[in-house]
Amino acid sequence: MVVEARTEQVDPGEPETIPLLEDESASKPEESDADDREIKELRRKRERLALANQILVEEQKARVAALKAERERVVLENAMAREILTREMAEAKGKLDRLNLQVEQVTKQMSLEGALRKQAMELELADLRAEEERLKLANSVAAQTIETKLIDYPLKEAEFKIEKAGLENELARLQAELIKREKTEILKDQVVTEQIYEMDPFQDGQLVVSDRRIALNGPIYQDTADYVAERIAFFNNQNAGVPIFIVIDTSPGGSAMSGFKILRSMQGSQAPVSVVVKSYAASMAAAIATLAERSFAYPNAIILHHQATSFVWGNLTQQREALEEARQWWERLAEPIATKMGITLDEFIDQMYAQNSDGNWSEFADEAVHLQWIDHIVTHVRETSYVKNPDRFGSPAVVTVRLEEQIDENGKPFVWLPRLVPFDHYYLYNPDSYYRLR
Repeated sequence: MVVEARTEQVDPGEPETIPLLEDESASKPEESDADDREIKELRRKRERLALANQILVEEQKARVAALKAERERVVLENAMAREILTREMAEAKGKLDRLNLQVEQVTKQMSLEGALRKQAMELELADLRAEEERLKLANSVAAQTIETKLIDYPLKEAEFKIEKAGLENELARLQAELIKREKTEILKDQVVTEQIYEMDPFQDGQLVVSDRRIALNGPIYQDTADYVAERIAFFNNQNAGVPIFIVIDTSPGGSAMSGFKILRSMQGSQAPVSVVVKSYAASMAAAIATLAERSFAYPNAIILHHQATSFVWGNLTQQREALEEARQWWERLAEPIATKMGITLDEFIDQMYAQNSDGNWSEFADEAVHLQWIDHIVTHVRETSYVKNPDRFGSPAVVTVRLEEQIDENGKPFVWLPRLVPFDHYYLYNPDSYYRLR
């Protein structure tokens, strides 16, 4: 919007004069000065308005020029778009014409192929009709032959049925005989007897171990504790009044935490739990045997007690903390053993090192009885749970070791003997050092 300022042209070189009366000019000089100032102020305002109007006019011209340029650009773009659309439509029409031509060619080709297929089918149909006639003739001949043979079939079929019945009877007899023989062999390889549970299984030095037995061998760790605890719980749910046996062949001990879990399961069992040591029980395994409600061992079985062993890493503070934790575990484990022996814990430790410089106090079971480590010595353990022939049904406890002969640096033949379990010794005649230990 243009603001038009109307101004009157005034010559700045000739100051506007206002006629005054002589008496007024003389009497009012102050009013004349005020009027001059007001006139100057009005002139400045008029000049500012004229300048603002000129700026607005120039801005309006610039906007009009920009709008004209934009309109010309849009007109040009529209013309270009129309040209592009026209060209694309021409190309599309050309493609459509080519497609129509291709469709026409394909249609003609399909018509030709259809005619050829029809001609081939007519030829094939003629051949099939000829083959049909030939087959009808052949079938007629075959039918006559079959009718001739059918006269003999009933007699042959009857003969075959008689022969088949005889064979089936013989086969049934043989199968029955095989089943009987197999059942007889299986019966021979099993002990057919009812399991008898003795409330007092220890009589005259003989211990009868029933099928309520739990094997505890090798190192004691979490899986071992779970294995033993689960079976104690099962046997209690089965019959809470019949003894349970934990049988230790060889065990070097293991985790104190896992061993305590086994002890708690034994102590919480309603059924009495006895521990049987056949070869040796050391460390945690010895603690389980000693703290059992009732324990048995062969005279030559070895029981070993020692202080708790710990492996400590870390800085000094961490090592002190770990040592204190190990000391508490040791007291929880060893105090009940010392109490059963009738001595203090310190006396128990002193006797360990008095017996052996490294603190590993081991005794044969017949001596361990005097120390209250084992309750009873058994001369024979009768295992009533083994009712199947291990040679027929397999035994997971059987391990076969093959000794392979080798030649040493001097050309002499020898074999390495397998490693023995702790406390075991080889006792053999070996004058030429043929058998050697690693």
